[in-house]
Amino acid sequence: MIRIGLTGGIGSGKTSVSKWFAQKGIPVFDADQVVHQLYADKDGKLVTEIGKLFGADCIADGRIDRYALGQVVFNNPDARAELEALVHPRVMDEMLKQCQEAELAGNKMMIIEIPLLLEKGFDKRIDEVWVVYVPSEIQIKRLMQRNNMTREEAVLRINSQMPLAQKKEMAHIVIDNSGSWAETEKQLDDLWRKYT
Repeated sequence: MIRIGLTGGIGSGKTSVSKWFAQKGIPVFDADQVVHQLYADKDGKLVTEIGKLFGADCIADGRIDRYALGQVVFNNPDARAELEALVHPRVMDEMLKQCQEAELAGNKMMIIEIPLLLEKGFDKRIDEVWVVYVPSEIQIKRLMQRNNMTREEAVLRINSQMPLAQKKEMAHIVIDNSGSWAETEKQLDDLWRKYT
């Protein structure tokens, strides 16, 4: 089974691309979804550990308050590194588990959607890197519309990740998502046919 690491930048369209593959029956690992589940697990150790590290304001109803936590970590690289040290090993464990299950089920490929794939070394556990690319101005506009952010907030979030132009240079495959969805879909269809 080939493990495809799908990445891009926030607002580049990674999720739309991974959903397209899921609709074709390709198994998809979604790192963001795993993080959401970890943050919502009232019985998990992660909630307690985050509360100790970042304060009770980051916990609401026994779960992680993502907005409050985001306010702490996105303005503080040290705090972000501490959070990632707690979260990333758990994400990696779940990724490896789901890959093993997909392989045992006889799948020929799996999409592994991880925003920080290249930044945090997850790419060492996959076979190819695919980057969903859009120019930075489109990325900013999409993020502002989707998340109701100011331009400054959007830029801050984007700058917390490796620049898309740099990710593009490290990719085996670049999916250009700056045009219409039909144009993107044609690229995806070509890839799906080639790899399956």
